[in-house]
Amino acid sequence: MDICTAGSLDIKFILDLYQKTFPLRERQEFSLIERRTAMGEMEILLIREERKPIGFAILAYGERMTLLDYFVIAERYRGQGLGSAALELILELYENRPFFLENGESQDAAKGFFLRNGFCETGIHIEQGGNCLELLSTQPELSFGECEQVYRSLFGANYRDIVKRVNK
Repeated sequence: MDICTAGSLDIKFILDLYQKTFPLRERQEFSLIERRTAMGEMEILLIREERKPIGFAILAYGERMTLLDYFVIAERYRGQGLGSAALELILELYENRPFFLENGESQDAAKGFFLRNGFCETGIHIEQGGNCLELLSTQPELSFGECEQVYRSLFGANYRDIVKRVNK
């Protein structure tokens, strides 16, 4: 297995998988992801097994934290340990940076996967685009302030209009 920065020839595979996997309400406009990638605020990684694309990850960067914004393995490759291996590789590539991710309330299987693979519950919940999301992190003592740096980088000064912390 290998992980590399996605190139222009990989975008069709990634976009197709992105649209098949994530409900419309959870998707960002893909051209915005591409623009932010070109600006160095995000990175699109291609996950390959024996040189065949099997999934992707989209990362967003703050000063210290990394948001694992999207992570998916194509359905026909699931259940073989490839997702765990890919996630482990990604975390190794960025070993000096703590990660966090947003997990939807109805995504119990995804939450279980991430908890089994080194993420932990933070007790932090946000609302974004009408979705209530729980933050999971590789850093047990995550503060919302650390996450805000990433959101500020992504959404600008008005990020609080887009991402709101909620109490559960």
